[in-house]
Amino acid sequence: MTENSSDIIAGLMEDAETALAAGQIAKALTLYQGILANDPDHVLALRQAGAIMIHQNNAAAALSFFERAARRDPADPDLYHGLATALRLQGQTDQAMLALQGALRLDPSHPPALFDLGVLKRLKGDYGTAERLLHAAASGTGQFEAIFQRAIALFRQDRLPEAERWFHWAGLINPSDPRPFINVAVIYRTWGHFDSAIKWLEKAIALDPESVEAHWNLANVRLVRGDLPQGFQLYEWRFRRPGQSGPNTSLPRWAGESLSGKTLILMAEQGIGDVIHFARFAKQLAARGARVVIQCHPGLEELLATVPGVSATVALGSPLPVADFSLPIMSLPLILGTTLETIPGEVPYLSVTPATRVGLPPSPGLKVGLVWRGNPRHENDRFRSIPLAVLEPILRVPGVTFYSLQVEQELPEIRALPTGVTVHELGPLVAGFSSTAAVVKALDLVITVDTAMAHLSGALGQKTWVMLGRGNDWRWLHLRSDSPWYPTVRLFRQGPPRDWGPVVKPIAHELQKLASSGP
Repeated sequence: MTENSSDIIAGLMEDAETALAAGQIAKALTLYQGILANDPDHVLALRQAGAIMIHQNNAAAALSFFERAARRDPADPDLYHGLATALRLQGQTDQAMLALQGALRLDPSHPPALFDLGVLKRLKGDYGTAERLLHAAASGTGQFEAIFQRAIALFRQDRLPEAERWFHWAGLINPSDPRPFINVAVIYRTWGHFDSAIKWLEKAIALDPESVEAHWNLANVRLVRGDLPQGFQLYEWRFRRPGQSGPNTSLPRWAGESLSGKTLILMAEQGIGDVIHFARFAKQLAARGARVVIQCHPGLEELLATVPGVSATVALGSPLPVADFSLPIMSLPLILGTTLETIPGEVPYLSVTPATRVGLPPSPGLKVGLVWRGNPRHENDRFRSIPLAVLEPILRVPGVTFYSLQVEQELPEIRALPTGVTVHELGPLVAGFSSTAAVVKALDLVITVDTAMAHLSGALGQKTWVMLGRGNDWRWLHLRSDSPWYPTVRLFRQGPPRDWGPVVKPIAHELQKLASSGP
């Protein structure tokens, strides 16, 4: 390169940096491209052009620029961080993590690489590594986002006292961001400190009146403490959460007007257990003169048709019948003005038809159905599911025959149980809702985690013991051992988070008493 060319490039670089500082991104990019036309290996121009491409969401072009720069200067950790950003934006998470590890090999205290790798590790579920990386990033910079992300990693490890402190620290650094206050409120809700949870959620809403997560969490706090009217009013924010849009129908929403001679479709939402739980309200609607149709998950139609007040059922995905109104099924308590004292708790409201009744193999003693884990895709599954091996003290209670009510056909956990501990698999008998209901009715007791089985068994009026994690779903309320929704349900609650000992031990004790006295 000639001296004249070097002078030209230096001038272009100065102009590009001036344009960049003034926010003239397009002009700066043109100047960097001019530099690269004269010197294709100019590292700074490559890096800055890559950064602009990141800003413009052109990850493929950014990746090309950063790759060229890293080949020219493989000792610069910033270039590996740029590579990682471009890869992450293209969805190549594993390759992005490798690039970030390369940056940290060159500079173990590189704050952006520590932060980004920590966030990616957290998203991958490696919370311990994420927390250490984010701690290092926060210690090095004191930046809000690093502190906030470390708090999330701590929360995901159930290190709640530490997470509480770090969320508060993040809130002190950036008191205009509602996210730390929402998250610290979740911790207080888990601990049962509802007044504190409400205080911080109301602060978050004052900062951002359109915060969906703040309203959603405030709804859950109000509901779990038994304030159903306010809770269900706030619960309408659920439709603004990602992936939770309202029902796809052009029918008018029922708002409480006369139903005499009208057809009302109750639209399914959320999970199977939710539809079973709220189907109970059909009886009240029928008493108002409505013809009630319940939309439900495929396979649930026959069972829900037995609910008092239900005239017809329709599976999700099938055409809706002609109707006058529709309503998301979980909005019923709001429209009906349900309070804790007026919950319609009569059971059973599901029944088994004679054609689906089953007989279990002859066995001595109590017949107990067991569900120890739910859908792993559920956002709170790690708080509710239990390894089967943890339940061994229950399974060793004499005079009891255990049957798996898990829907999966392959259950290696059962085969891994020690000699002398047996859980019988029922195979096709629990493959459908109606046949599963028939099995439940043939049992003396159901022991389950918080899944649809708790609602199915409770709605059938069956004796049911539910194992609850700390910070349980709102419908089981706080600290109660009974449920106003299901009179035959008994609740066994965790003490410290993720410690199932305080649940398993009393269940084993109560089961032994029950087995001794007979069914």
